Amino acid sequence: MEHICPKCGVSNREAPFSGPFCIKCRPVEIDCPKRMEFIRCSKCKRVRLKGNWVEADESKLAKEVISKCKGDFVSGTYDFRKQEATFFVGDRRQVFPVKRKIKVNVVKNICPECSRKSGGYYEGIIQLRGKKGRIKKAQRDLKKMLLKRTFITKEEELKEGVDLYVGESKAVVELLAELGLKAKITRKLAGQKEGKRLYRTTFLIRL
Repeated sequence: MEHICPKCGVSNREAPFSGPFCIKCRPVEIDCPKRMEFIRCSKCKRVRLKGNWVEADESKLAKEVISKCKGDFVSGTYDFRKQEATFFVGDRRQVFPVKRKIKVNVVKNICPECSRKSGGYYEGIIQLRGKKGRIKKAQRDLKKMLLKRTFITKEEELKEGVDLYVGESKAVVELLAELGLKAKITRKLAGQKEGKRLYRTTFLIRL
Protein backbone atom coordinates (compact mmCIF):
# COMPACT_ATOMS: atom_id res chain seq x y z
CA MET A 1 0.00 0.00 0.00
CA GLU A 2 1.28 3.43 -0.93
CA HIS A 3 1.79 6.01 1.83
CA ILE A 4 2.21 9.74 1.30
CA CYS A 5 4.19 11.92 3.69
CA PRO A 6 1.73 14.53 5.06
CA LYS A 7 4.51 17.10 5.30
CA CYS A 8 6.32 16.98 1.94
CA GLY A 9 4.06 14.73 -0.18
CA VAL A 10 6.71 12.14 -1.06
CA SER A 11 5.60 8.53 -1.54
CA ASN A 12 6.94 5.55 0.34
CA ARG A 13 7.91 4.24 -3.09
CA GLU A 14 10.39 7.12 -3.39
CA ALA A 15 11.78 7.33 0.13
CA PRO A 16 11.87 5.24 3.31
CA PHE A 17 9.26 6.04 5.98
CA SER A 18 9.31 6.15 9.75
CA GLY A 19 5.72 5.97 10.97
CA PRO A 20 3.41 8.30 8.99
CA PHE A 21 6.30 10.55 7.83
CA CYS A 22 9.13 10.05 5.38
CA ILE A 23 12.49 9.70 7.08
CA LYS A 24 13.41 13.33 6.32
CA CYS A 25 10.20 14.81 7.73
CA ARG A 26 9.71 12.70 10.82
CA PRO A 27 9.92 14.68 14.07
CA VAL A 28 13.45 14.59 15.46
CA GLU A 29 14.09 15.15 19.15
CA ILE A 30 17.67 16.13 19.95
CA ASP A 31 18.36 17.71 23.32
CA CYS A 32 21.51 19.86 23.38
CA PRO A 33 22.91 22.48 25.73
CA LYS A 34 22.67 25.97 24.23
CA ARG A 35 26.07 26.92 25.63
CA MET A 36 29.22 25.08 26.69
CA GLU A 37 32.54 26.24 28.06
CA PHE A 38 35.98 24.63 28.13
CA ILE A 39 38.97 25.86 30.13
CA ARG A 40 42.36 25.60 28.40
CA CYS A 41 45.64 26.22 30.20
CA SER A 42 47.46 29.06 28.48
CA LYS A 43 50.84 27.51 29.32
CA CYS A 44 50.63 23.74 28.72
CA LYS A 45 47.54 23.93 26.43
CA ARG A 46 45.76 21.12 28.28
CA VAL A 47 41.99 21.28 28.77
CA ARG A 48 39.99 20.56 31.91
CA LEU A 49 37.64 17.66 31.16
CA LYS A 50 35.66 15.81 33.82
CA GLY A 51 37.84 17.24 36.56
CA ASN A 52 41.16 16.36 34.93
CA TRP A 53 43.60 18.40 32.84
CA VAL A 54 44.24 16.46 29.63
CA GLU A 55 45.66 16.86 26.15
CA ALA A 56 42.72 17.74 23.89
CA ASP A 57 42.71 18.98 20.31
CA GLU A 58 39.69 20.44 18.52
CA SER A 59 38.53 16.97 17.43
CA LYS A 60 38.43 15.71 21.03
CA LEU A 61 36.53 18.79 22.17
CA ALA A 62 34.03 18.31 19.34
CA LYS A 63 33.37 14.76 20.57
CA GLU A 64 32.85 16.12 24.07
CA VAL A 65 30.25 18.58 22.74
CA ILE A 66 28.35 15.81 20.94
CA SER A 67 28.52 13.57 24.03
CA LYS A 68 26.47 16.17 25.93
CA CYS A 69 23.62 15.87 23.40
CA LYS A 70 20.90 13.27 23.71
CA GLY A 71 18.46 12.07 21.07
CA ASP A 72 17.69 9.75 18.20
CA PHE A 73 20.78 10.26 16.05
CA VAL A 74 23.37 7.91 14.58
CA SER A 75 26.39 10.19 14.97
CA GLY A 76 27.33 13.85 15.13
CA THR A 77 30.03 16.42 14.43
CA TYR A 78 30.72 19.93 15.67
CA ASP A 79 32.09 22.92 13.74
CA PHE A 80 33.78 25.45 16.05
CA ARG A 81 33.93 28.10 13.32
CA LYS A 82 30.19 27.94 12.62
CA GLN A 83 29.34 27.16 16.26
CA GLU A 84 27.07 24.45 14.89
CA ALA A 85 26.49 20.76 15.53
CA THR A 86 25.41 18.41 12.74
CA PHE A 87 23.58 15.23 13.71
CA PHE A 88 22.98 12.37 11.32
CA VAL A 89 19.52 10.93 11.77
CA GLY A 90 17.91 7.92 10.14
CA ASP A 91 18.41 4.19 9.86
CA ARG A 92 20.50 1.72 7.88
CA ARG A 93 18.75 2.60 4.64
CA GLN A 94 19.22 6.37 4.75
CA VAL A 95 20.57 9.11 7.00
CA PHE A 96 20.22 12.87 6.72
CA PRO A 97 21.72 15.83 8.61
CA VAL A 98 19.98 17.84 11.31
CA LYS A 99 21.71 20.99 12.54
CA ARG A 100 21.65 22.62 15.96
CA LYS A 101 23.36 25.80 17.16
CA ILE A 102 25.55 25.34 20.26
CA LYS A 103 27.72 28.22 21.43
CA VAL A 104 31.05 26.90 22.71
CA ASN A 105 33.59 29.13 24.45
CA VAL A 106 37.19 28.12 25.14
CA VAL A 107 38.45 30.16 28.09
CA LYS A 108 42.14 30.58 28.87
CA ASN A 109 43.38 30.01 32.40
CA ILE A 110 46.34 28.38 34.15
CA CYS A 111 46.10 24.81 35.42
CA PRO A 112 47.20 24.10 39.03
CA GLU A 113 50.31 22.25 37.86
CA CYS A 114 51.56 25.13 35.71
CA SER A 115 50.70 27.56 38.48
CA ARG A 116 52.84 25.61 40.96
CA LYS A 117 55.62 25.19 38.43
CA SER A 118 55.78 28.91 37.59
CA GLY A 119 55.88 29.64 41.33
CA GLY A 120 58.92 27.41 41.82
CA TYR A 121 56.95 24.76 43.73
CA TYR A 122 58.50 21.34 44.34
CA GLU A 123 57.96 18.42 46.72
CA GLY A 124 61.00 16.31 45.96
CA ILE A 125 64.67 16.56 45.06
CA ILE A 126 66.39 13.75 43.18
CA GLN A 127 70.12 13.86 43.85
CA LEU A 128 72.11 11.93 41.24
CA ARG A 129 75.63 11.08 42.35
CA GLY A 130 78.35 8.96 40.76
CA LYS A 131 80.28 8.91 37.52
CA LYS A 132 79.55 11.80 35.17
CA GLY A 133 78.53 9.59 32.23
CA ARG A 134 76.07 7.59 34.33
CA ILE A 135 74.64 10.74 35.88
CA LYS A 136 73.97 12.30 32.46
CA LYS A 137 72.21 9.17 31.20
CA ALA A 138 70.13 8.81 34.37
CA GLN A 139 69.23 12.52 34.26
CA ARG A 140 68.04 12.23 30.67
CA ASP A 141 66.07 9.01 31.24
CA LEU A 142 64.47 10.06 34.53
CA LYS A 143 63.51 13.46 33.16
CA LYS A 144 61.76 11.88 30.17
CA MET A 145 59.76 9.50 32.37
CA LEU A 146 58.98 12.01 35.11
CA LEU A 147 57.53 14.54 32.69
CA LYS A 148 54.81 12.01 31.86
CA ARG A 149 53.74 12.01 35.52
CA THR A 150 54.55 15.43 36.94
CA PHE A 151 56.69 18.51 36.27
CA ILE A 152 60.32 19.42 36.90
CA THR A 153 60.78 22.87 38.40
CA LYS A 154 64.51 23.08 37.79
CA GLU A 155 67.70 21.10 37.16
CA GLU A 156 70.81 22.06 39.09
CA GLU A 157 74.30 21.12 37.92
CA LEU A 158 76.62 20.71 40.89
CA LYS A 159 80.24 19.68 41.32
CA GLU A 160 79.16 16.44 43.00
CA GLY A 161 76.32 15.64 40.56
CA VAL A 162 72.87 16.79 39.44
CA ASP A 163 69.77 17.75 41.44
CA LEU A 164 66.29 17.52 39.90
CA TYR A 165 63.55 19.50 41.64
CA VAL A 166 60.30 17.59 41.07
CA GLY A 167 56.68 18.69 41.49
CA GLU A 168 55.33 15.56 43.20
CA SER A 169 57.23 13.21 45.52
CA LYS A 170 54.66 10.48 44.92
CA ALA A 171 55.57 10.39 41.22
CA VAL A 172 59.24 9.86 42.13
CA VAL A 173 58.45 7.04 44.57
CA GLU A 174 56.31 5.24 41.97
CA LEU A 175 58.91 5.63 39.21
CA LEU A 176 61.82 4.41 41.35
CA ALA A 177 59.77 1.35 42.34
CA GLU A 178 59.01 0.59 38.68
CA LEU A 179 62.66 0.94 37.67
CA GLY A 180 63.97 -0.95 40.69
CA LEU A 181 66.25 1.94 41.65
CA LYS A 182 67.34 2.25 45.26
CA ALA A 183 67.51 5.66 46.89
CA LYS A 184 68.33 7.02 50.31
CA ILE A 185 65.21 8.94 51.29
CA THR A 186 65.03 11.82 53.77
CA ARG A 187 62.06 14.05 54.57
CA LYS A 188 62.08 17.61 55.85
CA LEU A 189 59.15 19.67 57.10
CA ALA A 190 58.64 22.58 54.68
CA GLY A 191 55.59 24.23 56.23
CA GLN A 192 51.83 23.88 56.53
CA LYS A 193 48.88 24.33 54.20
CA GLU A 194 45.26 24.27 55.37
CA GLY A 195 46.35 22.66 58.63
CA LYS A 196 48.35 19.89 56.93
CA ARG A 197 52.09 19.51 57.23
CA LEU A 198 54.03 19.81 54.00
CA TYR A 199 57.22 17.83 53.56
CA ARG A 200 60.00 17.97 51.01
CA THR A 201 61.59 14.64 50.22
CA THR A 202 65.16 14.11 49.05
CA PHE A 203 66.02 11.00 47.01
CA LEU A 204 69.76 10.32 46.93
CA ILE A 205 70.65 7.91 44.12
CA ARG A 206 74.22 6.67 43.75
CA LEU A 207 75.09 5.42 40.27
